[in-house]
Amino acid sequence: MVVKKLTQAISMFRSGLSLIVAQRVWQGFAGLLTVLVISFALTQEQQGWYYTFLSLAALYSVFEMGLTAALIQVTAHMFVKLHWLPQGRVAGEAAAMFASFFSRSVKVYAFFALVFLLVALAVGFNIFSHKTSQTVSAEMWRLPWVFLVMITALNMLTLPFLAVVEGSGEIAEVYKIRLVQGVTGALACWLVLYFGGWLWAAMMMPLCGILVTAFWILKKRIGLMRGLVKSSAGASFDWNHEILPLQWRIGLNWISVFLMSQLATPILFYYQNPVVAGQMGLSLTIAHMLGIVAQSWIARRVPALSQAVAKKEWGVLDHLFKKDLRHSLIVFFAGAFIIMTMDYLVSKTEYFTRVLPFWSFAGLLVFVLFYHINGAFSAQLRSFKKEPLAWVSLIGALLILPGSIYAAKLYSASGVVIVMLGVQALFVFPLSYFLWRKLNKSWRSVSGGV
Repeated sequence: MVVKKLTQAISMFRSGLSLIVAQRVWQGFAGLLTVLVISFALTQEQQGWYYTFLSLAALYSVFEMGLTAALIQVTAHMFVKLHWLPQGRVAGEAAAMFASFFSRSVKVYAFFALVFLLVALAVGFNIFSHKTSQTVSAEMWRLPWVFLVMITALNMLTLPFLAVVEGSGEIAEVYKIRLVQGVTGALACWLVLYFGGWLWAAMMMPLCGILVTAFWILKKRIGLMRGLVKSSAGASFDWNHEILPLQWRIGLNWISVFLMSQLATPILFYYQNPVVAGQMGLSLTIAHMLGIVAQSWIARRVPALSQAVAKKEWGVLDHLFKKDLRHSLIVFFAGAFIIMTMDYLVSKTEYFTRVLPFWSFAGLLVFVLFYHINGAFSAQLRSFKKEPLAWVSLIGALLILPGSIYAAKLYSASGVVIVMLGVQALFVFPLSYFLWRKLNKSWRSVSGGV
């Protein structure tokens, strides 16, 4: 029986792997090509401004509070008894409940987007005004920052549409959309950089994300949009019970990730200078691109893992997770070897000054490796509709944040890397692994056997 269920799960989600890998590989390729475009189109100071723009715009993940991941998990459990009809309509026992759930999701995202818009504008104006100079005047960054924040806020409204479709098991469809978003966004970014657009290039990715998703909704999932304006009388989704307990824990994890990694660039921008910030920003981008590609094998299994838990198919759960974690680690190590080899080979060129020194760069890769493994543990435990590792990540982030500020003042980027890596290796990873093993055993016992 386990073998039969395993075969069905693999067959169901195999089609999504090629698109997930393609989307992640494109992200990696586009990220590296963007590195080359930036090295030709921007000065080192402009590079620092560019990556600080991107890091602060990523603040949206803090306000989104992990809702996307929570929606995917809840939708996966709902679609055990639901199925899609043409044009994005839903049928099944819980169709009315799904309509209530999705309508509430969009309204919550609208609120988060508004809060992000107001806070991000204020934070950005405060930080960037401290670095305004003769070479970078206020007129150069103010309008691009306003438009970047506005477009990023609007892009947040597309997230619930993608989340519920992915959670339902239609992974290939969602990653096809994300691949098109990535291709169009990257091409637009390169064109703007080539023609001297500089900071305007930072908003091309979210702008293309809005346009591509809107076209997809109108063509393939208009039923979801129509469902928003229909009454859901007789059905009331219990948001406080079903979403909030999971969301706030995932949100803590996402906030922790932002504090541990994305804030490194703005901190160095503020306490050092745009050149150092640009080195950190570019190095982090390359390291995270590798992590994103390696994560493909885990990302494709999220709905399958949730459904395995819902059906108490522990053999399927273990086989899928361990197999894909192993594959993702092989990809990561191979990619890290190639990246560091290339970094060594270009150590005598101008490109070398655009990234961190060799050993600091290597330290960042190890940091992202630990982050990748911890993320895999969280994804597997999240299939139980719980997020127990959130507190571990949060404590780690609260250790890294003041440590990074102190290190940035005295030891620049190398000190920040040492703090990030030290907290991950000595605290976050060991405790995450211990809890992952312990909770897998205890939760299965409570659910009805191992």
